[in-house]
Amino acid sequence: MMNNEFEIVFRDRDDYDHLLVQIRFKDFVICEISKEEGNEHMKVVMLCDGPVDTELDVQFRLDDFLEVLRIAKEEFSRCP
Repeated sequence: MMNNEFEIVFRDRDDYDHLLVQIRFKDFVICEISKEEGNEHMKVVMLCDGPVDTELDVQFRLDDFLEVLRIAKEEFSRCP
């Protein structure tokens, strides 16, 4: 996507009525965005609560992360 390190993935899960969006960094899922309560009340679930037990370096520029979140929100808002 932006710098080939972030990826936006749309997913369907049985326990949700709507699609989810995952934000991935180098194949590591950082967070999921859901809109079970509508476009105006999207929620982010952070999936990383500590250092990753891997050799993957999960560091990125804040501006890059904010930009991928903005793009994900914009694209997700258009989905039913």
